[in-house]
Amino acid sequence: MKTLAKRWLAFVPFLASLTMAAEEQPPRVGLVWTDTPPVIDGVLDDEVWKQAALIDEFVQVLPVPGAPPSQRTEFRLLTDGRELYIGVRCFDDAIDQMIANRMLRDDIYFFDDNVSVVLDPFLDKRNGYYFEVNPRGGRRDVLLEGDATERSWDAIWRAQTTIDENGWSLEVAIPFQSINFDPGTDAWGMNISRGISGSNEEVRWTDPAPQRFITNMGRAGILEGMTGVDQGLGLEIVPTMVVRRIDDNTVDRHTTKIEPSGSLFYKILPSLTASLTANTDFGETEADLRQVNLTRFKLFYPERRDFFLQDALIFDFANLVGNGEPFFSRRIGLTPSGETVPLLFGGKVTGRIGNDYKLGVLNTQVDSYEGVSQQNLSVARGAMNIFGESTLGAIVTHGNPGGGPNNTLVGTDFIYKNTQFMDGKSLNGTAWLQHTFTEGIDDQQMAYGASIAYPNDRVSWLLRFMELQENFNPALGFVNRADIREYEANFRYRIRRTGLLRTIDSLINTKVVTDTDNNLQTFDVLISPVQLRSNLSDVFSPVYRHQYESLDVPFEIHPGVVIPVGDYHFDSAGFRLESSQSRARRGRLLVGGGSFYTGWRLSVWPQLEWRPSHHWLVGLAYEFNAVRLREGDFNVHLVQFRVNVQFTPDVSWITLVQWDNDSESIGINSRLRWIVQDGRELFVVFNQDLDTQNGISVSSTEPLIKLFWTFRF
Repeated sequence: MKTLAKRWLAFVPFLASLTMAAEEQPPRVGLVWTDTPPVIDGVLDDEVWKQAALIDEFVQVLPVPGAPPSQRTEFRLLTDGRELYIGVRCFDDAIDQMIANRMLRDDIYFFDDNVSVVLDPFLDKRNGYYFEVNPRGGRRDVLLEGDATERSWDAIWRAQTTIDENGWSLEVAIPFQSINFDPGTDAWGMNISRGISGSNEEVRWTDPAPQRFITNMGRAGILEGMTGVDQGLGLEIVPTMVVRRIDDNTVDRHTTKIEPSGSLFYKILPSLTASLTANTDFGETEADLRQVNLTRFKLFYPERRDFFLQDALIFDFANLVGNGEPFFSRRIGLTPSGETVPLLFGGKVTGRIGNDYKLGVLNTQVDSYEGVSQQNLSVARGAMNIFGESTLGAIVTHGNPGGGPNNTLVGTDFIYKNTQFMDGKSLNGTAWLQHTFTEGIDDQQMAYGASIAYPNDRVSWLLRFMELQENFNPALGFVNRADIREYEANFRYRIRRTGLLRTIDSLINTKVVTDTDNNLQTFDVLISPVQLRSNLSDVFSPVYRHQYESLDVPFEIHPGVVIPVGDYHFDSAGFRLESSQSRARRGRLLVGGGSFYTGWRLSVWPQLEWRPSHHWLVGLAYEFNAVRLREGDFNVHLVQFRVNVQFTPDVSWITLVQWDNDSESIGINSRLRWIVQDGRELFVVFNQDLDTQNGISVSSTEPLIKLFWTFRF
């Protein structure tokens, strides 16, 4: 272990030595203060906007990096000390080509006309907040931590828009109480982007590099004049009431519950938030999308619950996603099958201390279930900024949600990031080490890995390695394959053009997995010789894939169909054809087929979406797998049908119906959401499961009404 630690520490200065000393000077703007805040109505007619700080010099990112924009944009900034006010005028002499098909809160507005703002309140060039608005008043907010994003996070803020014959306008108010910041810092990082989807154009205030998203804070501009902004007392009280009816015919349970609960948030410092929640109910959370699993490994589902999403990225470790994650919040309050376990109590402290340190501590008490007694589950994460854009951190977890032997994990990670590499290119890297301590086990509990990546526009590549030892078991993390060494190498070459065809990519992705004795278990190479992307992001891509799997033990791939021990080579080919999400009518088709274990497999996955207006979305997806093996033949069907109704940007009704022939059940999740004001919401939810084994019968029905109301002080 000492030798391994020395090698890991040697990797850190190697990456640090690649950091360039010279950096480009970013643009700056001074925030204007006012005693008369504007009315947020989407019309820039308040006199105070004439006094605001003005940014009107933008540069193209696409289609021609560095070129002047085709349309004029005026971006204005004000504050009264309590809120940040943003006013934007988007001139457009081709307003008839404007694309604004969406209005749902937290939809993906990249394919609509849009304005995006990113804020880095600590000016640490790593982390921040992303706010996006489209011409219909649709809003999206995202947490940023390094290269990771949390799209399900919701802040309290306001936005209104108007459209006229000369373009569109928007007004935004972001309360300083909604974000963490350092009150001793006069300057924040900031960048601005405007998307003009009719011409597939993107312009930014700074960093017109197509290989970097606007969320990359390393090349942001500077917003000055922030000293004196105020969060008030920094206290939020959120009482909640849930009324739920449960009719479960499988266990003959029929009850009505009225359950109060609540949460409290307090800014210990403007940069550090303490959160408490009790008797928490997550019944309004959208249902998971079902997945087809034809592997021998567990599937990974993302977190969707609000309490765990708040400052969630602080707990991210070494940019790991999936296998090897030391902390996976879905292990708290959910069984492995996805059933809810009551969260009796939860406490959390998250944020930053000064500009260079971030901290996250989470402690929860989870109720008993299925013979598992109450559990106290905890995680602590800390990190410090080093080398310009990089971080060095540590994590500790304790507790076993499955009720098994005592389990603790400790880990440390280094995340390297350099956006000034070789004339403005990007270079990233990671190095990490974890060790679990499970009661009754003495050895083989380590995991470690490293990666280096060159994620740039013309040439992009990644090299990654990790080892998970046989007894490595993070009980609060996610592991679906241990006792392995995994090697990954990816490469992509891009030709960028103007005109109808925007990019031509060629890529190869390779993964090799051995056991810790270096016996080959998996070899997987995917080649796409040409991936064509149009000016509006229509995509066509043929693919070829070769796989090798060595099975030491048999596994059941489908009920009654068992793949025996052996070595298997299989080849497949297919294509992806996808029309742009900018289109009101769009489709996606994935087709692939070839040899598969002892036989063959054919996969067809068509998807259709129709937006008759920005108020409606109707979507249908069908995934079909035909598998023919010596051990048995079977077909897998998965159908997903979605109807979204957006009455206004704050009132939506979303219905998702899913069926698959593996579970032989239909799941219905229908959610009416009324955002009375941000932080004050009403949900009316209807969940129903139907058994389709012998006809259609109702297994369970669960309607729910949830109201929560935030009070800020």
